[in-house]
Amino acid sequence: MKLKLYLLCIPLLFLLASCTNSENNLPKAKDGVLVLSNDNFSANNKIPLNGEWEFFWEELLNESEIKERTKKMNPPNINVPSYWEDSVYTAHGYGTYYLKVILPIDKVGNTLAITTVNQGTSYTLTVDGERIASNGYVGNSKETSIPEYSDRLVYFTPRDREINIVLHVSNFTHKFGGAFNPVYIGTPEKVMYTHNIQLATSMFIIGGILIMGVYEIFIYLFRRKEKVFLYFGLINIVIAIYSLFKMPYYYNKIFTDVPWIWGHRIEIISIYLLFLLYLLLGKSMYPKEMKKTPVLIGVIISLVCIVLTLVSQPSFYSSLLEYVFIILGIYMIYNLYVVLLAYRRKRPTALVNLIAIMVFFAAVVNDVFASLNFIESLPFVTIGFFFYVLIQSINLSREFALKLNEAEDLSFDLKKLNLSLDEKIKDRTEELYQKNEELERLTLLDGLTGIYNRRYFEEHLTIYFEEARLSTKLLAVLMIDVDNFKLYNDQKGHVAGDHLLINLAQLLNDLCIPNSFVARYGGEEFSIVLMDYSVQEIIQFAENVRLAVEEQKYEQSSNSTYITISIGVSSTENHSFVHKEELIKRADQALYASKSNGKNQVTFL
Repeated sequence: MKLKLYLLCIPLLFLLASCTNSENNLPKAKDGVLVLSNDNFSANNKIPLNGEWEFFWEELLNESEIKERTKKMNPPNINVPSYWEDSVYTAHGYGTYYLKVILPIDKVGNTLAITTVNQGTSYTLTVDGERIASNGYVGNSKETSIPEYSDRLVYFTPRDREINIVLHVSNFTHKFGGAFNPVYIGTPEKVMYTHNIQLATSMFIIGGILIMGVYEIFIYLFRRKEKVFLYFGLINIVIAIYSLFKMPYYYNKIFTDVPWIWGHRIEIISIYLLFLLYLLLGKSMYPKEMKKTPVLIGVIISLVCIVLTLVSQPSFYSSLLEYVFIILGIYMIYNLYVVLLAYRRKRPTALVNLIAIMVFFAAVVNDVFASLNFIESLPFVTIGFFFYVLIQSINLSREFALKLNEAEDLSFDLKKLNLSLDEKIKDRTEELYQKNEELERLTLLDGLTGIYNRRYFEEHLTIYFEEARLSTKLLAVLMIDVDNFKLYNDQKGHVAGDHLLINLAQLLNDLCIPNSFVARYGGEEFSIVLMDYSVQEIIQFAENVRLAVEEQKYEQSSNSTYITISIGVSSTENHSFVHKEELIKRADQALYASKSNGKNQVTFL
């Protein structure tokens, strides 16, 4: 009996732990000004820029226009984060937010990071007149605005203690508008650490839920009479999908071409699917306690809502969801009644099911309070899902094991498998976590040569380019192409060609110096990025690379010629590149010149 009481206390402890307000000791913006200290940066991984921002409704102003305006009048303030409905009494429109942040003196000249999730439903964020982050396109009408949801992590270097942050937000599609998500600032190391930990944890949990769902469905395929495993497996899969498409919208990192409206529709449809499947699961688990009529009505409501969400606009189906939430609340009370009735009748799974519901309810309450800005907390719905799935998996496994023990024709091995099901789930979850880590590593490496791939090149060149543009450091790109590689392939075969590329990649990797990296750009083309070297040092390095390849004496063909490379070099010195693509294009032009002038040479432009 004591054990049961302890188990019932788990959801309460979960809720109390999640509701801890971590912002009590952090400063708040007042009249559009926020003063930060070194203690704020040292004590927190990231600092929310919450409080009163200056606000200009239905105006898109730049920094200089805002300063001119404030000389003539004191603009109104608005709390960030908050919804427009609470201040301007409408969700549709556009506006400009302005905040002056006073930094500690030792942060001047050092790179800082800013991170935020979406602002509804499109935004542009500028710091000291320079745009550093955006989602979609901010316009002054529905026709000129493009909605989008995604999280952003960007870097900038303050030139003074005072930095001026301007946030443009527009919304003409969603039911909620405004800057309703916090903007955070911090040192790159701490912000990136928090970002990566949150991403890795979420991917681990989502992967764990997904693999448990697939596992439950496989059980159903072997025992078609046990439909409870089918419904629960589908619930797990839908939960995993919902977790990808809800804030902070991890689907944007995987499915980059999904339009905002379909990402939002999938998020809403997942809620209706969960409601439908949960009704079917409850009916399968407690057929005598749950009546057919409520289940049938709930299924019809879910299907109608799914169809309406697919064919209607966000303003309609978002409003529809609010009314459906009332129905969902009624069904949650009904479901609680069913579980309590099953517990009173001593059904074997009722108590554990009750605990699972309470754990998930605690997570939902936490996220609702956080969304209303009553507390500062990480989103716990995904974690609540995970614990709900885990508890229910144990619950269903226990019931299944009891049924297997009652069957006379089942073997001892099958009984042993079910008794050790918890350990197998743990092992499979750990295996999935390791595979996820390996997959993340492999996505940045070239499958043939083992060096960095083009994705790594593009992502890190962006970071290097922004750092060079905001500082005095020089950034250089070497584009390298293997001369006559097609001839080599034709004469010696593709296997030999692959071995040549592997050897060249290893050689280039060994030749890299500090503050540089090499990546396979595509085919027989490689690229080396160098940071903080003079033009003379860069050219000398390129020449050393060319000579090193020539000295390897990779035989080209039967006429005893050897493999050589052509190199094109470009640097940010004497060039005011605005985009990294311009730097790459200049290096490509230099490479073309090396090829045109006889190959096996270095050209600098």
